[in-house]
Amino acid sequence: MKRFSSLRKFAAMTALVVLPQYAFSSGFDGFTYNLYANELMVAPRALPQYAAGNLGVLSSSYWRVYLYLAYQATKGHGLTPAQVASLHVWDWHVGEGHRAWDYVGNAEKNGSGEWFKARTPLAVQAGLPAEAEVKITGSEDWGSYVNCHPDAFRRAAATAKARAQLGPGGKPDQWFKAWLEGQDAVFANCGFTGGPSSPVLPPAIPESAPAWLKADRAYQEAAANFYSGNLDAARRQFQAVAQDANSPWQPLGAYLAARCLIRMATLQREEAGDNRIARFRQAREELEALAPSYAPARQMMLLIDARLDPAAQVKVLARRLEKEPFSADTPRMLSDYLLLLDKLPRNEMIEAREPLTAWIGTMQGDSFGWYDSSDNPEVKERRKLALEVTRQQWQKHGDALWLAPLLTFARSGELGEAEKKAAAAVPAGHPLYQTMQYNLVRLAVSENRLAQADKDVDRLLASQGKAMSVATTNRFLALKMLTASTLDGFVRAGRRVQDPVERGAPIDDAAKDPEGTDGDFYVAVYRYLPMASLKALYAHPGLLPASKVELREAIFTRALIANDEATALSLLDGVAEGRKTTAHLYARYRKAASGAERKLAAALILVNTPELRPHVISNAAVGNDVYGKPVSIGERPAPAPRFLSEEQRAEAEREQQSLRQLSLRSIFLAPTLMAWASAKPNDAEAPKALHLLVASMRNESPWVYAAEERLPAQTELRNKYSRQAFAMLHKLYPNSDWARKTKYYY
Repeated sequence: MKRFSSLRKFAAMTALVVLPQYAFSSGFDGFTYNLYANELMVAPRALPQYAAGNLGVLSSSYWRVYLYLAYQATKGHGLTPAQVASLHVWDWHVGEGHRAWDYVGNAEKNGSGEWFKARTPLAVQAGLPAEAEVKITGSEDWGSYVNCHPDAFRRAAATAKARAQLGPGGKPDQWFKAWLEGQDAVFANCGFTGGPSSPVLPPAIPESAPAWLKADRAYQEAAANFYSGNLDAARRQFQAVAQDANSPWQPLGAYLAARCLIRMATLQREEAGDNRIARFRQAREELEALAPSYAPARQMMLLIDARLDPAAQVKVLARRLEKEPFSADTPRMLSDYLLLLDKLPRNEMIEAREPLTAWIGTMQGDSFGWYDSSDNPEVKERRKLALEVTRQQWQKHGDALWLAPLLTFARSGELGEAEKKAAAAVPAGHPLYQTMQYNLVRLAVSENRLAQADKDVDRLLASQGKAMSVATTNRFLALKMLTASTLDGFVRAGRRVQDPVERGAPIDDAAKDPEGTDGDFYVAVYRYLPMASLKALYAHPGLLPASKVELREAIFTRALIANDEATALSLLDGVAEGRKTTAHLYARYRKAASGAERKLAAALILVNTPELRPHVISNAAVGNDVYGKPVSIGERPAPAPRFLSEEQRAEAEREQQSLRQLSLRSIFLAPTLMAWASAKPNDAEAPKALHLLVASMRNESPWVYAAEERLPAQTELRNKYSRQAFAMLHKLYPNSDWARKTKYYY
């Protein structure tokens, strides 16, 4: 996982050293979510059904925990709702402690609440302050870690209740007070901040103290040293506790002495690599002796094994997760497994001998992170390897399980007839049925078999629609949008219900509405619909209001650029609505004489309203905020919607060719505006337009927005126009507010 690197360091320390665990396990590592069909995860409310076998359409970019659940369901080991709940899945995390901020600040979750509940009444009876503060996290230069854990708080709470009853009449006495003072000192070290600090040790007790208190005090002193980072002293003291046959803490002594070695190997920066390995191995030997009778020792051994040989531990965990029935150990094993997978190169996952690891690796064989490119040689090689391994596995086992990755990232012409036939034969009740059917239709669309694909989508939505998740329905509607034979069908398929994935408060007004339109709709509209079809779409009663506003502005902008006065006038009032500060410019356009005067009025609108965009689209890019700016939408753009005729597609292509030749927005507008301003018209809009031109050029980056072959010319022309507009503004309108605001030409 490439995001949240500081949290990742925290997670690694917490998961492999202390509890609770974190599992950061990646698939595609994008920064944004698709609002209508999440590419990374399954909506929490749909997760129980998903884990039980209603997988919908699998995505190769799913985080690995969701692929693990899909694998188990396909193998007939679907999880019950209770089992799903025990995993505490959130995003790519597994485990109760995945929300570090919630865990640290929540006394009920981190165990400190139980301690305070037991301590408060007993402290009052013993004459000590009722309130006590505990910070559960320690810190080093590299970050924070959970220092004091729920087990310690629970054990202290139970011990406090028991020790309080040892006084006369079963009430707290002076010896209990001394015990509680010692325990408060122990927990005062939980907020250890590193460095050569002295521990807060329990106060000394007299020789006359009872034996139980002496034994407890020896344990408390060791614990105080442990939490404060004085691990050599803590280890010696825990070993002494382990040798005291009369101490109630004897069983814990040897275990905690081994834990001291683990902390030395993980938290102390001065430890060299060989020393760390030696300490891990020594700790493992000591824990192995305790493991037959002490379960925590067995769990800690697994964490050490993960440190010593992550690849080997991945193999062990993969085999256990696949072969063992779900148990109380499963969440921890899965958390460790997912975390350790992130340490393996993707190619090693794909070629793993363990089917679970290999399947997850091949499912992700076609996915790549935001920092990657599909043209990256490593990505291409990984995809090729995944394709080969998947085919080999399917030919060997004949199982739909291995057809899933093959179909998921297969492209047009890559599937053999036997593979297509086998995928089509997967029964409707199979967990992978919708995945198979979706990808068969997807391939049919890419091969331009749109009529058959349309029938298949209709059949699937009719027969499976009620059982589909929101995201799965939206994925099929995305195909239907391309296969629909009418504009009405296209519009209906473009309307989607939002995938109910928690994202926090929406930052976009459009995200507040449960129904909306996904990005694929806009790409299809602006890439393939000619002006006449755009107008027909704008008039369609099924178009959502938000889509209608954006489409109106796009048509209007294209009309202004093309000097299509009739179209611009027909939309003028709607575009002007709500734009009070520039309302006079729209009135000016309406009153202007046809021709040069209208062209100038159009340029004034555009230079004052940068949010008006023509949405320039190419085969692999979409232009958004400036004319000609390319933003990648993928290497395999969808074909034109089926409802368009050949003539309409040809007309759209001609219009697109004209739009693609546009310069940057400021460069497009500069000649018209500067030619007019050079005559020094008595018009307040002239100096303002020159100021806005310079500002636009300053904010535009031609090396980002212009095609590579046009870059030098675009850069040179932009700089030329910027200098000219700056000089013209200061020469012709030196006393204007706009000249005073324009201090630089760059």
